[in-house]
Amino acid sequence: MGSLKDALLKAGIKETQAPKSPKAQNEREKIAKKKVTEDVIYQEQRNFCEHCDQVRPDVELYKHRNPTTEAEWICVRCADQLQIADTFRKTAQSDTNIKKMFRREYGATRSPMEFKTPDKSNAPKGPVNGNR
Repeated sequence: MGSLKDALLKAGIKETQAPKSPKAQNEREKIAKKKVTEDVIYQEQRNFCEHCDQVRPDVELYKHRNPTTEAEWICVRCADQLQIADTFRKTAQSDTNIKKMFRREYGATRSPMEFKTPDKSNAPKGPVNGNR
């Protein structure tokens, strides 16, 4: 009498590789993921006024000394009401400034050419502070 193995080969059933262990069957290939913090720039443009708590297209950063508010990202309407001069404005990043429609009612409006545009190629790749 032949072995069971020989009988199965005669019947046409072929031998397969030894089965993998159950642990090896569940393992997946490891895919390298990009670091999100290096590739994504958060808040290139801010549009939330901290004084009136509204989303507005004309929000800019003001480093002012006005004691009636602690807000720094202020829309034009609030800056005019608070009588914050345009000389305290530090950014020119709003939609209205990009479209050259930014105009103050209180005092003179600074030219967009007076603001430095940061060179993003030399930007540090450190932790991102979402508030400023």
